[in-house]
Amino acid sequence: VMKIHTDDFPNLYFTIREEKSNSERQTIASRLKRHPKSFNPQSTASFVDGGEGSRREHIGRLITDNILKPHLFRLQFDEESTTINEVSAEAVNIILSQCGLISVGIGSVRYEIFQGITSMLVLLCDSLAPTDSSIEKCTMVIRCLSLALGFGVYTTPSSMNITGIIDPTDSIVKLVDLYRNSTWFEAQKRHPFERFHQSVSMWLSVAVIAIKDGEIFRCISGIIRSISDILLSINSKESGVNAYVVMKAMNSFQIASNDCTDDSVDNHDEKQVLGELTQCFIRLSQQEMSWKIVEEFSSLIVINSKKPIKMLEPAARSHANDLTECLYSPSKRWCSFHLLYSLAMSSKPLQEEESVIISDVINQQQAEWKQGMDGEDASELEDDIIISASWLPEKAMCILSQMKPKSSSIQNKLGEENEIMGDLLTWLTCLSILDTAGSVDMRNRTSISSFIQKTKSLGFLLETAMEHADLDIDRKESIFSCIDLDDKHDLSIQEVATLAVFRTVESLPTLVKTWFNDYCPRYMQNKLSTFVENIVAPETLHRELTRIKKATSFGEMTVNGSCVSREITATYHQDECQLSVMIRIPPSFPLKNVEVDCQKTLGIPENRWRRWALQIMLMLNNQDGSVLDALLLWKQNVDKEFDGIEPCPVCYSVLCIKTHAMPNLQCRTCNNRFHSTCLHKWFTESGKSNCVLCQQPWSGTKV
Repeated sequence: VMKIHTDDFPNLYFTIREEKSNSERQTIASRLKRHPKSFNPQSTASFVDGGEGSRREHIGRLITDNILKPHLFRLQFDEESTTINEVSAEAVNIILSQCGLISVGIGSVRYEIFQGITSMLVLLCDSLAPTDSSIEKCTMVIRCLSLALGFGVYTTPSSMNITGIIDPTDSIVKLVDLYRNSTWFEAQKRHPFERFHQSVSMWLSVAVIAIKDGEIFRCISGIIRSISDILLSINSKESGVNAYVVMKAMNSFQIASNDCTDDSVDNHDEKQVLGELTQCFIRLSQQEMSWKIVEEFSSLIVINSKKPIKMLEPAARSHANDLTECLYSPSKRWCSFHLLYSLAMSSKPLQEEESVIISDVINQQQAEWKQGMDGEDASELEDDIIISASWLPEKAMCILSQMKPKSSSIQNKLGEENEIMGDLLTWLTCLSILDTAGSVDMRNRTSISSFIQKTKSLGFLLETAMEHADLDIDRKESIFSCIDLDDKHDLSIQEVATLAVFRTVESLPTLVKTWFNDYCPRYMQNKLSTFVENIVAPETLHRELTRIKKATSFGEMTVNGSCVSREITATYHQDECQLSVMIRIPPSFPLKNVEVDCQKTLGIPENRWRRWALQIMLMLNNQDGSVLDALLLWKQNVDKEFDGIEPCPVCYSVLCIKTHAMPNLQCRTCNNRFHSTCLHKWFTESGKSNCVLCQQPWSGTKV
């Protein structure tokens, strides 16, 4: 490090010189990597062997004699001494994490630091009581202990300083008793001593790693929740600091809990704190948002995303709309996207269909879409919007329905990129929710796809994404690397745009094919076609075959497929008949249609198996369905037909491809049954109201 820049204090940044190239550049602390030979408490011997030991011991002695003895080990509790006390405490962190405790014996640096820290800990345990004077005195002691043992405000944080120095268990027990004192706690909620609760959070973040008693360890989550209830409800200039210290304490607790608790056990306190931290993260202004807060919150997201219990889902569910807005904030978008992704992976809708509230924006848009529609189409549109609103965040639906081209002026370039990035991340979130909702019920996929089609957002988003994407077919990195949990970096618009193109083709194949054939600019067609054939189609088929292998709803039907031949075969035995279907997926699917062959079916009339082939082709080529959806629908249709239910003469299917309803309108003249949606479409397109089969004026009943 050549220079530390303080002009954006407390957000420091650095000028560094790279040893290999000898070139200088600037960087922020989160990207500042320590030299491979930097000291850590577990490698003291290497410095002694290398001749560094005596020099570091000398530095430790100078710090102890000139800073620690006159200041930290003789704590003054007046306001003027606050800064010097804290700086002195940070000096202990320098000795422990950078110099090392090399010498031993009475009078050594190790001995004097041990004595000083122990006396401070004893003072804390003896003084801690639910009185104002005690709290004020203990605040300074707790803060100095935290800084000395590695919390790191102006020095590099170190999680291992406390190991082998002291046992903090007694102090934690005292704090547990204090926060369980309901009279004191309620008084603190009304008139909080903010600095005390900040200091306790700091202490928990460094002390938790040294707690070996499982029962006491579990009590720490209760303390963190109590502190969270107090600090995160305070609206003050310290809001950013409050969020940071609670995040740090929670992070340390969850890292340490890997050895002390069972990850599969649902912890209500942790979920509550994560919810409050999410709300606070959303609320923080750009000025209050520091890289430290982003770093800690993103670490929390990574830790909790890997747990078997869905820890993040309640927080994401409660704040889905606000998190969608945060996708347009550069400092918040990474965390917001991954929180929304945890929501997208949930198999539960945001709202139940019976209690869905449609926003004014969507209601207004719906009224415009209904103009010129007859009653049946309008009713179908209402159902699609209700199902979409039960799964998609309201804010995301509004964004899709109001999407317009961005200004391209040079002055607005940065703002334009932020908006494009926000649009793409919102789109990726919606596609993930679409896939999850579709896996719960195929009808959800159809309804959400219909809503997206009505917004006309797909064409704009695809065109925008392709303008920024890297569609190089020789790419070496995974397309999904940009949203990898273990790669916490600034999201690149090029990488996100590339993923958006891939996911759009994968999740909305029919809409993409329609756009490609009717609206795609000519200069993009060859590039998209090449990308689909070489990247999207092989990976999509691989992912689809993986889903098919994991499916548990096939019953007695066997399904096999190959990525090499690009063929999927399903065989089903029903009433001594062997039913077989082969789906051939072209290399450029979905830009080219799939082919379906049922010729190997035995014991079934040709007109019937041709009808089944048509059902599957309609599902895959016209309804944005997956191969898994198409095979399941085919199986259900076969079962219904063998139960004696006649298919609808319009769509040749027992179950309606969109609604999965059975034929429910019966002609009084010929007694044939039709799906209401199919019959209505027939009347609209033919321009007359005659029965499809007997051609008599329609007179039917609902069955």
